Amino acid sequence: AGPGWQEYFVDVKRASSTASVGLAVSSSLSYVTISNFASLEECRALIDAAADVANDNGGQSNHIMFASSTNTNCNRYSVETLLNDGAKDASTALLNRLLGFLDGSRGQDSDDDPNFISLGGGAKMSNLAEEAFGMSSDLRGMEAVWYGEPDETGQIHPEPKVNVYSEGGHFAQHVDGMELTILVVLTDEFEGGGTAFYRDLDLIHEDVNVAGMSNESHSMQPVIVAKPPAGTAMIWGATLQHMALPVTKGTRAVYVGSFDLKSKDPALVL
Repeated sequence: AGPGWQEYFVDVKRASSTASVGLAVSSSLSYVTISNFASLEECRALIDAAADVANDNGGQSNHIMFASSTNTNCNRYSVETLLNDGAKDASTALLNRLLGFLDGSRGQDSDDDPNFISLGGGAKMSNLAEEAFGMSSDLRGMEAVWYGEPDETGQIHPEPKVNVYSEGGHFAQHVDGMELTILVVLTDEFEGGGTAFYRDLDLIHEDVNVAGMSNESHSMQPVIVAKPPAGTAMIWGATLQHMALPVTKGTRAVYVGSFDLKSKDPALVL
């Protein structure tokens, strides 16, 4: 643990013997929570922007990622392609805050976001950045490449997205495939739900398709079900098995995205 953050073991035996937090998270043996990561105003900006889109034209926008066989009673709203400027500003702040948290050289002394003072992750989080991205400084000078998926018209809608789960809403067990995932809890006044994490026992990785959906969904009992308060962030690695459990009452909303980092300088991209 460190100031404002906590590591949780998903595979206790392997994670506890791993050399560092960074290696454990990047190897999908554990995940990290960061308390008080997002402000109430940022959470509200994202929730309200998704609600505005849902209410537009009776919620019949062609570009909302509607529920499917893998994500029942869950609508997903891409910040980039669907949500308003207030949501985009909040999303940019959250990404910069995360990169500052992971950035050993800038995590605790930024003058443009006072939250860095309390959220600096220190050397252990710098090690996570090194394991995940192969670098641990000046991360905010890099470009985030987000996972994207097409809607029914073929238009790509990248993450991060605001996922809104109504009663019965869930997202089947899967892996994300990008180097790091961030999930920020936007609401906590619901029953059921939460993010379940699974130890990767004997899953046949050939059975995980391009979209990251496991053909062995629900094949194991979760090791941990995380239901932290609104404003909390969770970060985990590319192959950590997880799912959104069914909401039994109320509405659950999260901000979530999986991403890699690359240089903004084309000359430095191999």
